[in-house]
Amino acid sequence: MADKSRNSREDRLRELTTIARRIQKMASENRQSNVTRVTGRDTMQRAVHREELNKLVESGVVVETVSPKVVSSLHVAVNDEAIRRQRRVSHAVATTIKEHPEIDTSIGVPLSKEGHKAAFFESLVEEAERAGLMHLVDSLGKAPIEARAVSTMKAYAGENQRRINWSKSLPASLSEEHRFTLYLVDRAMSAGSSSLAKAAAAFKLANDGLSPFASQLVSDVIKAQRRKESESRAQPTQVSVNTVSKIVDMVQDDEKSERNALVVTLSFYGLLRAEEASMLKWSDVHQSGNMLKLKIRRAKNDQLARGRETFCDWPEGSKRDCLLKRFRARASMRPGLDFVFQNILNGTKLTPSAISGIAKDTLAAAGVSATHHSLRRGRANHLQQSGVDFQAIKETGRWRSDAGLRCYLSDSPRAQGFTVTELGDEVGG
Repeated sequence: MADKSRNSREDRLRELTTIARRIQKMASENRQSNVTRVTGRDTMQRAVHREELNKLVESGVVVETVSPKVVSSLHVAVNDEAIRRQRRVSHAVATTIKEHPEIDTSIGVPLSKEGHKAAFFESLVEEAERAGLMHLVDSLGKAPIEARAVSTMKAYAGENQRRINWSKSLPASLSEEHRFTLYLVDRAMSAGSSSLAKAAAAFKLANDGLSPFASQLVSDVIKAQRRKESESRAQPTQVSVNTVSKIVDMVQDDEKSERNALVVTLSFYGLLRAEEASMLKWSDVHQSGNMLKLKIRRAKNDQLARGRETFCDWPEGSKRDCLLKRFRARASMRPGLDFVFQNILNGTKLTPSAISGIAKDTLAAAGVSATHHSLRRGRANHLQQSGVDFQAIKETGRWRSDAGLRCYLSDSPRAQGFTVTELGDEVGG
């Protein structure tokens, strides 16, 4: 049975190889012909050409065709050497996907390159194969993924695919730089400045960057969008400590209600991002008196996963302390993963998007329209109003830069140097 299946695959490969050779031969004949008048024979050849391309598309060998200029967005293997090379490259990609199962292949593997980068990588593969060093190329192919956060690569892959889809209808004579510049202007009609900046970063990763003038134009488009946004931007929502206390008071005696309230409470006091809350394990949660220590396995600014620790006030015997201990006791009776926040039905770890959804719904139930990130913003401002200095807030919340934290903080008398006594005099007067 296995021999029959293998023979069938080999027959199919030979058939596709024959089709590819015929296409290559016809393309060669078309290039050599200087006849401009379309004859009946030419028309028939084009019809055969289109029919064979359609067969390749149906078989899955060719992803997309734009007849007669483009045969495939992939290389069509037409001889033994090309087939071996294609298999080696496919093996490198497959190995990367296997070793990084968290990558969502539905949006494309973020290894693809364009322009000179693609030509360089292709020539490198050829030379490495001749020298017997393909294992080094395999490692090189993994570098773009391993050098960046998985979420970043997924976002870049999605942005590049969106751009490629948009530019399909553009004339082939346009350079990638021109295509991207036009795409960015079109995208600015419906997307915000942060999306435009992400699209620019994704393009630079896949290509050779931008020329000085194009880079200036792209920068101007993004800045112009930011100015438009500033005219209509609403003040971001901040979740107050009173709202979090209200959510704790609303907890019902069931596991789901306790989990949802704890998502909000731990995220608020620990200044947790959704991804950090998703990765939190019970072994990362330690209490010492009235202080809670949370180990952050991989913070946004800790891509090497050295680990960060954040400390928050957690009065022993308080309502939130009882909530944590009660939920921990429930979790200890359930076999499965060590993650704090799990799916109640199947025990799998909650994803960052699930954490965000739970926080949004729980806050809405308390009468507040806010997101998970509003918890982080609210806690940062609560610490500032409580007299905690800027550097301490930055360390607690794991902000990488001063500018990043300042975007979160609102203007307040304490932040501008007023003391408790001066504030009291002002209120009393």
